[in-house]
Amino acid sequence: MLPVKLTLEGIYSYRERQTIDFTRLTEARLFGIFGPVGSGKSTILEAMIYAIYGTIDRLNNDVKYNVMNLQSDRLFVDFEFRAGEDGRLYRATVECRRNKKRFADVSSPKYLYHVWEGDEWLPCMREEVVGAIGLTAQNFKRVVIIPQGKFQEFLMLRDKERTDMMMELFGELRRYDLGGRVAYLEGETTRRVIDLRGQLTGLGEVSGEQLAERKQRYAALQEEIAGVKKEIHEGQEQMERGKKVKQLTDERVARQEEERKLLEQREAMAGLQARMDEYERCLQQFQQPLSRHDETGRRLAESARVLSGYREQLTAKQAELTRFSGQFSQLKQAYEGRDVLKERAGQLERLLHLRAISKEQDELKERHRKGEEIVVATRREIEVLQEQLREQKERLEQLNQSIPDMKMLSDIREWYNIQQHLREELTRWQEELAGVDKEIAREEGEVRMVQEQYPAFGTLQAMTREALQEACRERQEQLAATVQKMREEWLHLSTRQRLVDFARELSEGEPCPLCGALSHPAPLHVTEVEGELKEKADRVAGLEEEGKMLERMMSRLAVIGERLRSAGERKEQIIRQQAVVRERLREHLTRFAWEGFTPDNMQYLTDEMNRVALLNKEKGEREMVRGNTEKSIEQKRVNLEKYVARLDEISREIVQRDSQTGLLREQQAGFDGKEYEGLPDTEVGKELEGCRQRFDQVGLDYQRDAARLQVIEADFRKWEGSVEEKSKEVTRLQQELEEEVQELERLLKDSAYPDLAAVREVLAGKLDLPGVRGEINRYREQVHAVQVRKAELEVLLAGVSYNEEEHVALCQRVEAALVREREMLAEQGALGNQIKDMETRVAAREKIGRELEGLELRLTNLQMLKGLFRGNDFVKFVSSIYLQNLCNAANERFYRMTRQRLKLELSEENDFVVRDFMNEGRVRSARTLSGGQVFQASLSLALALTDNIRHLTGSSQNFFFLDEGFGSLDRESLSVVFETLKSLRAENRVVGLISHVEEMQQEVPACLFVENTVERGSVVIIEN
Repeated sequence: MLPVKLTLEGIYSYRERQTIDFTRLTEARLFGIFGPVGSGKSTILEAMIYAIYGTIDRLNNDVKYNVMNLQSDRLFVDFEFRAGEDGRLYRATVECRRNKKRFADVSSPKYLYHVWEGDEWLPCMREEVVGAIGLTAQNFKRVVIIPQGKFQEFLMLRDKERTDMMMELFGELRRYDLGGRVAYLEGETTRRVIDLRGQLTGLGEVSGEQLAERKQRYAALQEEIAGVKKEIHEGQEQMERGKKVKQLTDERVARQEEERKLLEQREAMAGLQARMDEYERCLQQFQQPLSRHDETGRRLAESARVLSGYREQLTAKQAELTRFSGQFSQLKQAYEGRDVLKERAGQLERLLHLRAISKEQDELKERHRKGEEIVVATRREIEVLQEQLREQKERLEQLNQSIPDMKMLSDIREWYNIQQHLREELTRWQEELAGVDKEIAREEGEVRMVQEQYPAFGTLQAMTREALQEACRERQEQLAATVQKMREEWLHLSTRQRLVDFARELSEGEPCPLCGALSHPAPLHVTEVEGELKEKADRVAGLEEEGKMLERMMSRLAVIGERLRSAGERKEQIIRQQAVVRERLREHLTRFAWEGFTPDNMQYLTDEMNRVALLNKEKGEREMVRGNTEKSIEQKRVNLEKYVARLDEISREIVQRDSQTGLLREQQAGFDGKEYEGLPDTEVGKELEGCRQRFDQVGLDYQRDAARLQVIEADFRKWEGSVEEKSKEVTRLQQELEEEVQELERLLKDSAYPDLAAVREVLAGKLDLPGVRGEINRYREQVHAVQVRKAELEVLLAGVSYNEEEHVALCQRVEAALVREREMLAEQGALGNQIKDMETRVAAREKIGRELEGLELRLTNLQMLKGLFRGNDFVKFVSSIYLQNLCNAANERFYRMTRQRLKLELSEENDFVVRDFMNEGRVRSARTLSGGQVFQASLSLALALTDNIRHLTGSSQNFFFLDEGFGSLDRESLSVVFETLKSLRAENRVVGLISHVEEMQQEVPACLFVENTVERGSVVIIEN
């Protein structure tokens, strides 16, 4: 992701609209956003995240109210940026407004997203924008735009949260989260195994003997069916021959009856033929002449009626033409004399133009006079401002000479910082030495407590740890010898006590348990020793308890000795470090060589720095005043040039008006304008308008009436021609009617009809000649066809007879054979289905058995894999490889930043640890790093993460924005960090920084400053 442009309005301290063009900043590869605390620097990052993702971390609820500036009625953020493999341009916008009546009521934010296609913005969804970036909101704030409080989050995350983050950042890690997939496959395989076992149960057992019996019966049925089929075929052929004879006999009877009915219609058909012949003759001779005669008579009557109407219209048009010609003659005379009005209007128009030009001349002369005064005043103002500018430059030069050397002050402040750092380090070592002394004293007191716990040593004087250990060893040797002696005595007494017990149990005649003798003449008589045995046993137990106490004492003394040894080593190391620091402090004091300053008076430097700051502030204000004066002079000069140019233009306009006045006066020669001298322009204008209107009206009336006269004359000529044409048409139709009457009289003489009425009667009977002729032809064809078929049937039935009883018996035999065939075919089909079903089940059981065997083996393997992939152990294992690669990439910078003192490593629990080469390469938690070291480690990890994400998304924009950590670094660490950030420019990276540290401004090639003013809120200033 690479920012292009950001517009802010009404968000946090940004009251007015501010637009930031990142083009020049990103071209510099390393840029910074600077300003004092609370100026609104971090708001720039939060606005970008808010526009894209719609979230702000530090506001959990009611974001829309709390994020809006309290003096604004509208919040608006417009962010343009490039993202994705092809670096497409995207735009994210968010807007909400405050209710004018209820201050706390803010409308819900309206988010809009667009992508640049061709030459226009096309709308898109937030998912498309986030997909192009390739990061969720949380991860975006960890690796691309890192706001305050988020920089070290990745370094300090726990194992689970870091694994989840890695899975979001590196989508291919989800491929290794195989637990769910294996569980799904196990479930599917289990269901399939159960299904196959159910299918085997449903198929049942199949016997080979049953299958062979059914196949034998199937073959026998095939032979029987073949015999029945042959019998049916022969019977059906005989049935077909008898059926054909019966059909021919029945048809012969039907043809005879049909012939009789047709012959009965012969007379009616002859009469219809005669009527048709007469109608056809009459139609051929009289149809067309009669039609022409009737049509001519109808047309003659219609033309006579139309001619009468035309003559009436012609009379009316002649009267209208006579009346309108008289009116037009009067209007024509007025039209020919209208030029007088035109000339009068021209004279009045020129008179008004002369008056307007004279007025403009007066106004131009007055403007020219005032303009000359302004030019003179402006020149005087420029001279005054130039004198002020000269004085300001002199004062500014004096101020520059009075400002001390800033580099020297920075060097002195750096010397004081190093001195303070060394003194703090010496104090820290002293405090640590005091702590070690306290620890040694505490351990020596622990030795005294151990001595007092043992009664034999408690009354003695205090002993050292070594003397006490030696006394304990001697006492242990004494106790061991005493216990050994006491045990031997106890054993002797125990033997005597056992012999007394045996002697007491002896009886005459019973064998001795020791020698087996039956006679016991002199049994042992010894006094009882039980009391003495008990006393010896108690004494041994007490001595053993005392030995255990000595063992515990020796153990405690050994631990104390190890602690004292370690404390002694640390004390020696601290004393050596103190000597090194004192030597560095002494050597540092020898480097102080600035006159006017003392090594122990840092307050004087602070006062000087404050004085320089005040002088710089005064210098900035004076430079601003000087700049404003220069701008004023430049503006005055520009205005002066405009004024002089405008004066020249006015002079030219005055000359132009004089030329126009002379020309108009020449054109008014012969016009006496005295009658209009006291008349205002409005009255002259009214008379001018009246002349123009009368002139225009006469022309319009003349054109209208001339056109009207042409229309009337054209109508008259049109009706005159129509009457003449229609008269000719009537005469022609009368002649045609007489000729047609003569033709009809001639036709009647040659025919058998007495008059035209008889002819009309015949034609009125209108016969359908094609229909009647077709009916007669069909009758003749039917008679011929019936007679021919009857002769054919006689020939076919010659010598052939039909016996109905024999035919019926044959049909019954064939039907019975068909029933037997159907029964045998049904049995054969059932047998075939049974055989096919049994064969199918045998094949299915074999196939299912093979598949079931493979699935059971697969299920066993899946259950084993399920145990391996339970939880996220495998994902954590793969994630640890990714983390180790990240760690290696981060160490390339972190090891160099810490001057080969620290390296990041990954523990067995996937937590970050640090190998400290200043302490014999021992490993400690990353949480023990100092603030500056945490910043260095977080920066190195963030850069490694952005490298990986850039390769994953295929993006060519490698952008990284940071808003944290620089204030916690000392000057030396800050220098190392800046060297690293500068080197990133050679890696095609763009790095943005946000800080209030002034020293950083000198190291950044492109800067943007934010200032929070009382009048305008936060204002963005881009350094040129």
